[in-house]
Amino acid sequence: MLVTHSGRFHADEVFAIAMILMIEDREVTRTRDDEIIQQANIVLDVGAEYNPQTLRFDHHQNSFTRAREDGTPYATAGLVWEHFGERILAKKGLEGDYEKQFALQWVDDKLIRDIDAVDNGMFTEDPRPSVSMLVGMMNASSSDDIEQQEAAFKEAVSFTTGILNNFIKAAIKEAEVVVELEACAKNVEAGILTLEKNLPFKDFIRSHPEITRVVYPRSAEQFGVFCNGSINHLPERFRGLRSEELNAISGLSDTIFCHKSGFMAVCLSLESALFMAKSH
Repeated sequence: MLVTHSGRFHADEVFAIAMILMIEDREVTRTRDDEIIQQANIVLDVGAEYNPQTLRFDHHQNSFTRAREDGTPYATAGLVWEHFGERILAKKGLEGDYEKQFALQWVDDKLIRDIDAVDNGMFTEDPRPSVSMLVGMMNASSSDDIEQQEAAFKEAVSFTTGILNNFIKAAIKEAEVVVELEACAKNVEAGILTLEKNLPFKDFIRSHPEITRVVYPRSAEQFGVFCNGSINHLPERFRGLRSEELNAISGLSDTIFCHKSGFMAVCLSLESALFMAKSH
């Protein structure tokens, strides 16, 4: 039996439930009854106890002080991802300890950390919608009955399962090529990383500031230039231009376009893409 609290649900325990259901079927009981909580196999976000050995994952008690290196405190979603994430990734087909650790951190950085932060009272003055806000809005109205709230809860679990699956797929895709990208990064010349094939590099280069621009094959006919941060965007003279105009200003003959912000450009040849990437 998997137990979480009754009443209004929140993103942290709903995502945690979605994680556990990815690796094993569990009956979910929503209650605050201590007797039932004590009988449960897994307890999430209730019970005032954190003990991963006995599968108790609450974070509300004063004795709980765990936080990430950046200071973001853990909530139930982060604790459950930390405990079960490697099993989930393995079940999804990811192999290799290094790759799994990369994917674990990727999902936490991109999704789980923010959920934990919101649940711990951070960003309360930020009006922008978040995953946590979307899940919270799925609660039934306070005037609705228990059956409507339970139906809303089940819908929220299904909703978060879809989100989590998409993040895990993306993390696995990134993890499967990280070793290859790290090898390529050893051959950076003048800040330019040239790839022989189109790998998912955009997240990777954010942690490699020595890479200013990337040249890569977009397809069999096109080569792209991608810039690592606004400080490395392509020169003003190229921005927003296409084909003939861009050819005229660059002195090339096979450009396609440069984005008006300068963060990327496309050419028909590797040589032209490299020329653009080296331009200042």
